[in-house]
Amino acid sequence: MAHPRAEVIFSSDVRNMDDWARRTRIPLTTADALGATYARAHRWLQALRLRLIRDYNWTDAPSSDTRMLFSLETSSIWRSSVGLPAGPKLRLQLPVHASSFFSPERRVQWQMVFHSDIFESVRKICPPINDILSLIQCLLTGIVTLTFEENLPQGIYRTIRGLPSAAWVNENESALTEVFGVAHYRALARACRDTESAYKLEVIPH
Repeated sequence: MAHPRAEVIFSSDVRNMDDWARRTRIPLTTADALGATYARAHRWLQALRLRLIRDYNWTDAPSSDTRMLFSLETSSIWRSSVGLPAGPKLRLQLPVHASSFFSPERRVQWQMVFHSDIFESVRKICPPINDILSLIQCLLTGIVTLTFEENLPQGIYRTIRGLPSAAWVNENESALTEVFGVAHYRALARACRDTESAYKLEVIPH
């Protein structure tokens, strides 16, 4: 049987966030409070942007959209038989304001970012991309999840991970505490260690 492939799923449905808030026992706050926490993470996100430019051959992409915190691009990691990029450039964008993730007009834009090869393949060989994914899972739990599907005799078993690994949270304790505060960090660390909080299982009968 093939090993289940992890797929990154973006969803701006607030009901998902509410479901994960109950699962993790970390209550949803107001939109303003979520926005303020996201704003405190700007410096961390910008540091990850600089790492991508310095160490992983990303460049700032031309953009006149002032609603973007940053816009980066890099060539495809796949190569043709003659060593040229086999595909269009990859573009990574993040917004200045967390509320942009919930804008119906921008839903397709964020799906194109999070459903792209950046998060499908590049994150496995590029730690800053995985850091961005993990940080957003902490900031806006439920908006970006990792999904594994297995086709079993009883049906399709879909395992969904809404939080990063406990190891990642432990490694980044100082930076996470600066963004969230001590109490929220401890709640995050507890939820990431608890399988029932960090994951959920859906079974779709055949």
